[in-house]
This record gives sequence, structure tokens and C-alpha cells, in this order.
Amino acid sequence: MKFIRPASAKDASRIAEIIITNYRVNFYPFFLNDSFYFGELNVVDMASEYTEGSQALVNTFVYDDGIIKGIIRLNGIEVEKLYVEPQFQSQGIGAELLRFAVEVMNAEFLWALEYNNRGIAFYQKHGFELTGDKIIEDEWVPLLKMSRTDISSKSNHSSEIQLRIILQNSPDKSELEMINEESFPVNERNSIDDLFASGRDGNLDIIGIYADNVLAGFFAVRKFGRIRYMAYFAVCSQKRSKGIGSKALQLLKEFYPNSQIVNEFEAPDNRCENNAMRIRRREFYLRNGFFETGWYIFYDETEFEIACSDIKFDKQEFERFITYLSSIVPDHIPCLYQKTAKA
Repeated sequence: MKFIRPASAKDASRIAEIIITNYRVNFYPFFLNDSFYFGELNVVDMASEYTEGSQALVNTFVYDDGIIKGIIRLNGIEVEKLYVEPQFQSQGIGAELLRFAVEVMNAEFLWALEYNNRGIAFYQKHGFELTGDKIIEDEWVPLLKMSRTDISSKSNHSSEIQLRIILQNSPDKSELEMINEESFPVNERNSIDDLFASGRDGNLDIIGIYADNVLAGFFAVRKFGRIRYMAYFAVCSQKRSKGIGSKALQLLKEFYPNSQIVNEFEAPDNRCENNAMRIRRREFYLRNGFFETGWYIFYDETEFEIACSDIKFDKQEFERFITYLSSIVPDHIPCLYQKTAKA
């Protein structure tokens, strides 16, 4: 899922192109409505739906490997739109977008055009089945409901830890803020709204950690090249010491395959009153698949040790990330350094 990211306003025209092309290729042959498909339906009007801050844009994700080749739009647990540019179809892009919707966003159902046998077969191949429900949209478009076939079986394993992207309009946002406030001191904390605002360029993921389908914690991860910088990681106080954090870290590596996850924690220091906690936190990360890099960073009058999910730390890429980060958070301009070994 490394090529899937939240859509941004600059993607609006490309999103509109993909949707309209698919409408004309997939649906025009059924309805033969020239005035609609080649008149009312146009890129300019469609793109205007995906302006900055619009609900459509907030709920849309794109498959971008240098070129935006596919899009998916969600509405809660419903898949509203899933389209791939025809030239790039049959390459697994649609399947990857659907897997993202199910595994990350917890999507459960969608409505498919009754005549679209190819589309229905695609969804059936990937775990959706017709429910028997049917609606007529706009008085002339017959839609059939399809739901995931594994929902009931998953409900029997509700204790499984899951990671899901959280959007700014999520009903879990208030709980997210409570976890944020209890987990970080004021001098280390940004509000959830400020975090979302700092990710308007599409390079920040707020990822909820769910246990028993209840929000138990979250990650805030900044993305730059191969770097995935774990800016925040918290588990609510009632859920700590139950293995949730360890499992979440393992899932995060699966969430970002072929990426280098970098995090930082307060460096142990015998002069500090909280040194025992610092040591425990350091051991926690090293025990859960992170490696010492030998590099440190200093800010907020505190020294932090850098750890990485790869044995070989890409220092140059991380320094480029820091330059990027300074453009997003101007008051956060740390420098990497190593300690000189004592004689």
C-alpha cells in the first residue's frame, strides 16, 4: 500500500479525469445518454467537487506511484467510488485500493451497478457478495448492494488489534484528542486539529490503534521518500501493559512495507529524574524490532536518541526529511549528531 495516500486539492483535475473516463467507458454503453455523458459530465465541474477542505476530498485516496493511476472514495464504511485509469487496469491497482479500504479504513459494503457484471465479478473475487438489496438511484440507475463476506467471522475475533487511518471528520476524533492530552506533556503536544493542519500536503497519516473495535491509541506518521517518521505514538492509559503497543508497532511495519520507520525517544541520562522510564522506553523499542543508529538529536532542552526499523539507517534521507519538516514546523529544526566515545 506504499503508493496509496490521501488526496490533496492539487489532485482534483486528475481525480476528475479518472472518474469521467470510467463513467464514459463503463456506464455509457448501458445508458447511451449522450447529453449526460458528453455534456453535463465534464472535468471542470467534477474537479470543483474536490476543493480544499471539501468532504469529497477528505474521503478520497489516490494510488500515486509518480502518476495518479487510481482513486478510491469512502463514506464511513462504504466504498463510494473505486476507479483506475483504463490504461493501467489489470495491474492490481484496483485490488490494492480495495484492500486498503478494507484493511485500513474498515470498509464493509458498496453499491454496484446492476448491469456491470465485470465490476461485480471483481468485487466478488475480493471478498464481497451480493446481499439481495437493490435501490434505484436518480430514478434510472439500478444499484445492487455488496458486503464483505468475512464480517461475521471477524466479529468473533474482536480482540484483534487493527490499524485504521483516521480522518479529520472521524467520530473518533474526540477520543483521539483525549488520548493525545493524557499521553503528552503540554510542551511536547500539538492539538489533533493542528496535526491535521500540518498534514495538508498529504504527507501525514493519523493512524488509529483499535482493540475490540475501540480506539486504544494512535500514531502520527510523517512521510518523506522512504522515511516514515513516527512523530507521535500513544496508547491510552487504561490499555497499557496489555501488549497493544508491541502489536501495533509490528502492524505499523506491515502498514508501510519497503519503508524505513524512524522514531526518537529521550536518551537515558543518569542525571535525569525520569531516567528509569527513559531506559524502559528505549528497551521497549529495541525489543520490538527497532535498531540503534548511533545518532542523536536535541530540541526542547532534551536529548533524543534516534532508532530505526532497518539495521542500516539512511542518514542522508533522514536529513532531507528534517529539511522538509522545518518547512512544515518552522520552530522544529534539530540537527543530527553522534557522541564522541570517551577515552
